Amino acid sequence: MPAFPATRTTRCALGALAAGALLLGGSPAASAGGAIGAGSAPSATRSAAAPSLATYALTPADHRMKSALASRATTARFGTGFSGAVVDAASNATVWRLNGAIGRMPASTNKLVTASNALTLFGPDKRWTTRVRMGKVVSHVIVQGSGDPSLSSANLDAMAAKAATWLKAKGVTAARVYVDDDVFPTPTLAYGWRTSYVPDSITAVRGLVRDQIDNADTSAEAGRYFRDRLKAHGVPTASYIGRANAASTSTVIASTAGAPLSSMVTRMLLNSDNEIAEALHKQVGISLHYGATWTGARTAQAKELAAQSLTSGTLYDGSGLSRADRLTTLQLATIVDHGIDARTQTTLWPLKAGLPTAARSGTLADRFTTAASKCAAGRVFAKTGTLSDVVSLAGWTTGADGRIKTFAFVVNGKTSTTTLKQDVDMLAATVTGCY
Repeated sequence: MPAFPATRTTRCALGALAAGALLLGGSPAASAGGAIGAGSAPSATRSAAAPSLATYALTPADHRMKSALASRATTARFGTGFSGAVVDAASNATVWRLNGAIGRMPASTNKLVTASNALTLFGPDKRWTTRVRMGKVVSHVIVQGSGDPSLSSANLDAMAAKAATWLKAKGVTAARVYVDDDVFPTPTLAYGWRTSYVPDSITAVRGLVRDQIDNADTSAEAGRYFRDRLKAHGVPTASYIGRANAASTSTVIASTAGAPLSSMVTRMLLNSDNEIAEALHKQVGISLHYGATWTGARTAQAKELAAQSLTSGTLYDGSGLSRADRLTTLQLATIVDHGIDARTQTTLWPLKAGLPTAARSGTLADRFTTAASKCAAGRVFAKTGTLSDVVSLAGWTTGADGRIKTFAFVVNGKTSTTTLKQDVDMLAATVTGCY
């Protein structure tokens, strides 16, 4: 199994951003697709009926938790932009909520939507294939990207070795290298992205990238690396020329399948990887035949959520960077509930297994360390979200009654300080029974 490249230091949170008007990649109307959750009727083959809420009575632990949350989730602590929800997973009953139906900027908890969509549509074993094809003449080779965010140096080197053997067998000693990354459109800002996001928070997502490297043109960088490896494998004169379209009928000289989707989702959730999120967001658009533009991917996002009988607010990307994204905490808690349900684990197990663990792994490795939250260390599994004025946390834990609870807490409009994150951790710890 190919290892997912790990050379890039993931930027999972934005630095301080100046307040002001959004710098937009298009108007909401131009982005099309309507509100997320609108679209085709839910697919009966990909969702299971929820248990009746009438069958669930709150446990004594639920009542204690509700009381503690009410006393801790105060305006003095979280401001007026707070929302929270806790759901009993087995019954789907809402145990506690405060502003739970109000849409907030979710930040990177939006990646839960991206993970659910990609895993449901493709399955955890899905791999994307990168190919090297012959160009117009035998001495021209084209590295054709598939939008695989897991493509590694080792993958490219192996293809270069095969291509060098192929070229030498045909008597070619001088090769011209091209790249074809048309699987994704030329990068632009999503609606709600600030211009500072690229490259501060995300590298421009293209159809060809090696080792998730930070580079303004990852496709050209991959092409130059392939050129260098051709030389190393015995083609003395190899030149990188630029972009060219590979014909679908042209000879395939070499190919490589990347890492399984399960590995990508795990890395995306653990490290809050924005580039992987947007690549998967675009792949969903392509698969559902809406395309990889922001408009097409957004429309596909809505359709795929509807196919899972899930809803959300208004979303414009797959990473949660957009300041126009809106999700409610009830929607987030429900998406987590769907992701950890025993009935979905054949497909969605990476969504459950890939969540950071409190005080142990990923973006939660250095959290849940205060007196109010450390009792939940190793017991809370959740996706973090951080923008300059957003702190969010959505995941699951086992309550004091032994029942699994899913939860989501989102704060908008307050600076995302360490103290604010610790206060949100305290709420999640409360769900475990840290009263």
